Amino acid sequence: MSTRRNLVTGALVADAASLGLHWLYDQDRIAGLGGDTPEFCATEAGDYEGVPSYFAHPLKQPGDLTQYGEQLLVLLRVLAVTNGTYDQKAYNTAFAGHFGYGGTYVGYIDHAIRGTLNNLAGTEMDAPQGATDVQLPAIAKLPALVAAGLESHAPDAVRSTNVSEAADLYGAVATAMLVAARDSGSAQEIADAALATADPSIRPRLDLACTSPTRSTPEFTAELGLACDLEMGVPSVLHTLLTAGSYKHAIRANILAGGDSCGRAILLGALTGVLYGVPEDWTARVNAMPHANAQLDQLGL
Repeated sequence: MSTRRNLVTGALVADAASLGLHWLYDQDRIAGLGGDTPEFCATEAGDYEGVPSYFAHPLKQPGDLTQYGEQLLVLLRVLAVTNGTYDQKAYNTAFAGHFGYGGTYVGYIDHAIRGTLNNLAGTEMDAPQGATDVQLPAIAKLPALVAAGLESHAPDAVRSTNVSEAADLYGAVATAMLVAARDSGSAQEIADAALATADPSIRPRLDLACTSPTRSTPEFTAELGLACDLEMGVPSVLHTLLTAGSYKHAIRANILAGGDSCGRAILLGALTGVLYGVPEDWTARVNAMPHANAQLDQLGL
């Protein structure tokens, strides 16, 4: 499988693998439910009771994608239709058609998606219309964009769902990491690209991620914060990237860390998918993979 294809496949597989324990904020509960193999865990509402948590995916089954993975699929589909070009109007239209009223998506609608849909209603579709939001949906679609060689459009893609200084700054870092991975970078070269791109205002947390090699992902991520904010998620991904020795190790460690594991999984899965390859046994468990493969084939990736 090609490096570019692994950016997308790795992200989708990681998102689906993380869904079952998503938004559980108690690491002991997660370990009890998932054990050493927490991926594709089947859970129910009772598993979330009595600890900090939010059971957001009652209609989902193991192998399904969260709203993060669905965002990535929307852009992938648009790129296939537009012959590998970034068309903001086409993307906005497809986004509204998928996530909006009467759309094909069934599942949780997060703040960024909801705000974007509100902004798109009754407006021109040819400009980014993202919500004011500092969370991880900002970077969910970037693996497809970078895989297609369209990273120059990353700022607009980020602002298509998230408009904030944090989204701009961490979106630039995530894009640099994905480009470095695509262009045959090692984990250290990906980290170097992140640090070289980072604005001084966000550099300390990324530096900390690079200088904590003896700390586990759950321990380090708990210190940063387990919620959906980019300032928590992107440094956690960088730390996991530098401390995990395989795709499965990275994704499992991220799931066991808890909180917004799926938001982090998109970037982490893309990067480790390139570095280590995406396990075929996990890929086969992702329900949307035949559709994604068709779009990737159409793009020649």
